[in-house]
Amino acid sequence: MIRNYFTLYHAAMELHERLAGGQLKEIFSQHKNEVTLTFIDADGELIQIVVVTHTPLLCLFIKEGVQKKARDSASLMIEVHNQQVSRVDISPYDREIHIVLANKAIIVLQLFSSKTNVFLVRENRIIDAFKHKNSLSGELYKCDNDEPGVLKELEKLAMNQKLFQEQLNSRSNEDISGKLSALLPGFDRTLVREVMGRVSGEHNTEALFSAFQSVFYDLLDAEGTVTENEAVEPVFSLLHTTQEQSTVFDSILEGLSCYSIKMLQFLETKERLKELQNKLVREIGKKQKALEGFNPDLLDEFARKYETCGHLLMASLYLPRTERESITVSNIFESGTPNITIRLKEALTMQRNAEEYFSKASKTKGKLKTMQERRTGLEKDKKTLKELFAATEKIATPKEARRFIEIHSGLLSKTGALPLKNNRSALPFRIVHLSPAATLLIGKNAANNDLLTFTHARPNDIWLHARGAAGSHCVLKGVNLSQKAEIKKAAEIAAWYSSAKHSELVAVIYTLKKYVRHGKNLPTGQVIVEREEVILVKPLTGGLK
Repeated sequence: MIRNYFTLYHAAMELHERLAGGQLKEIFSQHKNEVTLTFIDADGELIQIVVVTHTPLLCLFIKEGVQKKARDSASLMIEVHNQQVSRVDISPYDREIHIVLANKAIIVLQLFSSKTNVFLVRENRIIDAFKHKNSLSGELYKCDNDEPGVLKELEKLAMNQKLFQEQLNSRSNEDISGKLSALLPGFDRTLVREVMGRVSGEHNTEALFSAFQSVFYDLLDAEGTVTENEAVEPVFSLLHTTQEQSTVFDSILEGLSCYSIKMLQFLETKERLKELQNKLVREIGKKQKALEGFNPDLLDEFARKYETCGHLLMASLYLPRTERESITVSNIFESGTPNITIRLKEALTMQRNAEEYFSKASKTKGKLKTMQERRTGLEKDKKTLKELFAATEKIATPKEARRFIEIHSGLLSKTGALPLKNNRSALPFRIVHLSPAATLLIGKNAANNDLLTFTHARPNDIWLHARGAAGSHCVLKGVNLSQKAEIKKAAEIAAWYSSAKHSELVAVIYTLKKYVRHGKNLPTGQVIVEREEVILVKPLTGGLK
């Protein structure tokens, strides 16, 4: 419902409350298909409106405060920068938000699914546009027309049951869903389904009218709700819901911003997972091609031939050497076979030639052994990559995808899969994989400890530190407090990375990271810990190497 007329209606009203009397600072684009409008609102606070044009999964959302502008950003519609905002409203007829400036120019946010755009209008003419500027410039743009607006049309139907029934019945060649879609402007498929879902029993016109009234009045007094569905794809709605894991916002703009953040994370994770799968497929293909290029049987045959030649030469030392480049001898190892001609080095004696063949046989056997070891390694890597690919196909949520990439980043590098953007293997901490699910991050110094604890650790990660001793902050991911075996192993490592590592036993405290906080006036790396538990462990010698 992010592009539904009612969503944009409420968003426009909220924007008017904040921006009217404020100032448009600038308009720019720093990402393809995305335009940002920066304002100082009526209270002097900075706010940005971000409009996304390339996907129906995103529309517009706000960012509070100053957001750093990329160096390669393109400034747009410069002539209206620093203009005062007079008002913000929505077109009565369609999904277009108008930001009216003091100099009578209008910034139009056209928020259709397939034709989303931002353009500048002056005296009913488009003079600039984010997309299709050349074709749109100079075109006539009318902000109003003679037709009744969406809300007025719906209000007229909601206040007159007879009119609703007459107009519904006049559409006799359509099913109920089609009739409602044609009759109710601004009602998309989601809202039509909601109307029909609120009818208990038969879909008669009286019941449909009551359901329509109910939905319409809910939309006028809407709340922004963000929910994750079964595919863990976030969903935005104006309608009340009883679903679990739903967050309700009084502000539609706040709801849209929350939804947009979740959706951006969802899309980014989905793209990273797709990228990972493509890389795994490529690496599996490379391993297979390398395996197909191996021919150990040929090397083995060469080694046996070289060795046979050496033995035959040693057995033929008594024979006269009539030619310097070769000698023909009978094959004493296989009776009944033709004689064998063996090539010789002219400058070497028969015995030295035999030794040369033995040396070739030895080297070829060494190559064969290396090839077999390489082949075994490639087969193992190929099997691992296939298992990783199979595991990616079972990932259902962005959280699972992020954890998978984090846990297996080292293994992906080891087997040849190229590192991804922002891969966690680049974290500036010691990283120890305790199990397929459990990863321990270890700080390196006081500043690094602070970075680990207060930037990279999440609230429910387990935080560990040697009690009463200087040492590394340790953060255990992928484990909960009931998994004592992993916590004990992590505590042993934490004990080693402390000044008490040479003690027989070391007391290590652990708690959830959310109970670790900065203390007032404490030096870098020192923290206040609450709700900690203590475990006595023997330092794991050398940590895990």
